[in-house]
Amino acid sequence: MITLNFSLWELALLLVGVAFVVGTVYLVKLLKSLAATFDTTTKLMEDNRLALRSIMENADGITKSTAHIVDKSSMMVDEVEVALNTIKRDVIDPVVKATAVLKRGLEVFQKKNSKNKV
Repeated sequence: MITLNFSLWELALLLVGVAFVVGTVYLVKLLKSLAATFDTTTKLMEDNRLALRSIMENADGITKSTAHIVDKSSMMVDEVEVALNTIKRDVIDPVVKATAVLKRGLEVFQKKNSKNKV
């Protein structure tokens, strides 16, 4: 029969050693998991960085296109204003003047006509 004689401090040292080995195994697993998480996060950040660059370039293009459209619209509104002013000056104002002259002529005719009836 084999007898083992352990003193209490030797047993405590054995338990501490076993706990250290078990703790080291779990710590290694934790560190591996943390490294995988960092790799995934780094990859996602790189993908997002590329997507953000693309978005910023597209936004710049959209802004330039919008500015171009606004400029063209402003020029078109100015041209419409010029056209309306031309129509007013060349068509409406002469018609209004002619109508005023016609009205005065009709008033004169009406006065003469009413004098002849009396």
